[in-house]
Amino acid sequence: MTMQFFGTRGSNEVAVSLPLAYRSKSHWVPRIGDVFPDFTAPTTHGKLRFHDWAEGSWVYLFSHPAAFTPVCTSEMVGLAGGADAFAARDIKLMSLSRDTLDDQCRWCDDIARVFGTPVTFPMISDIDGVIARICGMLHEKEDPRLTARKSILIDPALRLRMIFEYPVRVGRSVDEILRVFDALSVSDELDVATPSDWQEGDPLLLMHTEDPRRARARFRSPIDSVLPYLHLVSED
Repeated sequence: MTMQFFGTRGSNEVAVSLPLAYRSKSHWVPRIGDVFPDFTAPTTHGKLRFHDWAEGSWVYLFSHPAAFTPVCTSEMVGLAGGADAFAARDIKLMSLSRDTLDDQCRWCDDIARVFGTPVTFPMISDIDGVIARICGMLHEKEDPRLTARKSILIDPALRLRMIFEYPVRVGRSVDEILRVFDALSVSDELDVATPSDWQEGDPLLLMHTEDPRRARARFRSPIDSVLPYLHLVSED
């Protein structure tokens, strides 16, 4: 069956295509498990079509309020500085704001000159807020002119796996983004869950729907049943 789409466009070559099933009386916003919509947009790496650029890799897509602002600068330095850690996990980065491409390039020049950290990932110029509006990246009660601090992690099948939102005055955590990716990876691989504050190498959790007696066949290490509904298991 051929999937049908509807789209919306901005004034600066931004175009977004959404599956027809996402159209409803209420505005669609991204939800975990959704296929992320395709779009074309001008970026600091030229005009890109998102699905073509993203497919086959994990993608961390994040919006931020504006270039030449303090919190956004600190975030850009942190994310650009973590390029090796993201690359080691096969995660591509892409940012989005309503700044012009010229402003974003001049801002990146400042960051490279002052901090010695080049920004090597594409940065979307969504001047009219077309993508930002569709993806719920505008917070009218904070500042409707600016994109919010929204973080979206997308898997190689183009499905949303994580969504974070931060207030305008609070910068995001690069370590937490990587931690969630690592948790999702081990969860996908072993069909388990991860506890609060989990770090790589920590015990994992059986899902509450899994019988621990049957689960023992899947793991070499013993299962520690702390409570009838809380079972710990080692990754080894």
